[in-house]
Amino acid sequence: MDVKKILPVIGIIILIYLLSTVDLPAVFDIFSRIPLFYAFLCLFSVVPIVISTNIQWQILLKKQKIHVSFLYSLKNIFIGYFYGFITPGGFGGYIRALYLKNESGQPLPKCVSNIITFNTIDFLSLLLLGLIGGFFLSSRFPLLFITIIIVSIIVASLFIFFLKKKKSQVIFTNFFQLKIFSKLKDRLEDPIDTFFENLPGFKDILLPFSLSIFGWIIRFSELYLISILFDIRVPYISFLFIIAVANVVASLPISIYGLGTREITLISLFSIFAVAPEKIISLSLFWFAVIWLLPSVVGAVITAFESKKLGGATSKKIM
Repeated sequence: MDVKKILPVIGIIILIYLLSTVDLPAVFDIFSRIPLFYAFLCLFSVVPIVISTNIQWQILLKKQKIHVSFLYSLKNIFIGYFYGFITPGGFGGYIRALYLKNESGQPLPKCVSNIITFNTIDFLSLLLLGLIGGFFLSSRFPLLFITIIIVSIIVASLFIFFLKKKKSQVIFTNFFQLKIFSKLKDRLEDPIDTFFENLPGFKDILLPFSLSIFGWIIRFSELYLISILFDIRVPYISFLFIIAVANVVASLPISIYGLGTREITLISLFSIFAVAPEKIISLSLFWFAVIWLLPSVVGAVITAFESKKLGGATSKKIM
């Protein structure tokens, strides 16, 4: 039994359980009362998110001397959305490194290390916001705050270890033996040393880290504005902290982009403000469709076109 394939099902099970405990007619009623014009505008919420993400990534790309256009890296982000959506735990998002290699002409290990660096910086910035939110909520959820502290220390330590080439080279040699890269062995002809080539230093990641924090705040602020459409009235700062903590929990690889785990966490945290579970589930599912599902559909279309550039045989291996 492949545990990695079963883990994402946990989130779906949680979501089904939550839907069975709430008033579904009330959920449908909440959706029906959203003005179509504002619902349509919400579909564009992902635009500032992917643009800010792309600016951050472009900085890291240039630090590692991987040169691709702003438009291409934007398309590559959508490719990551697609593969992350269809694979357990979202780990398939790393397959976009193959497309990056093809466009930039750089070695695949180097492209993978760039994406690992980008994703880790993004996660660390989320953890920082989650820590602040956890502290804010610590009087009601002390165990949650302690858990986020432990996770933050572990992730930060691993990232520091990753940036030290000599110590981490052995581990990342084994990393390329994972099943996710089993179909790409014919493209791993480059030496593992290229994985660490032009790896950014601590000073180099300060700006991307700051931009990542700014990007998360943009994302949470958009959700706050959308929450008004769902008649959720919570102070702005409190809302940001709660969403940050919920996103940390949703990052666990036991669901599809946090589906299920995010909802159950939000219901627990927003209970402080006596927000009805039906409103929370409605908001969260709508946000999931706008921020994750829609970009994944766009990513599927882009992937179909970009895969042709990799050649017919390679496309079949990936898809």
